[in-house]
Amino acid sequence: MGKKVSSPLRIAAAVVSAVALAGTALTSTAQAAPAGDVSAMACGYYEAGGTAYYGHCGTNRIIIEIDLDWTTTERYQCVGPGETNLGSTDDIDFAHYVGDC
Repeated sequence: MGKKVSSPLRIAAAVVSAVALAGTALTSTAQAAPAGDVSAMACGYYEAGGTAYYGHCGTNRIIIEIDLDWTTTERYQCVGPGETNLGSTDDIDFAHYVGDC
């Protein structure tokens, strides 16, 4: 017969497996939501299909700073709740919150 694994080792192996599985589930669920669906969209800057977006999950209007590609210039834009299409990822590097409108 085979050697029995002690109970603490079995528990530790089960915990490691559960943590690894949970980590996989968390990383595979981040994706862009359909336009207008504030409850399920990504909050903040994200890219999907070559397009840059900013998802504002709050209820007020905010100003975001948009970092333009290939330049040190930024542009500022007031956005409301929901998803805002910022343009091509060829032109946009990143965007972040800077204040209220």
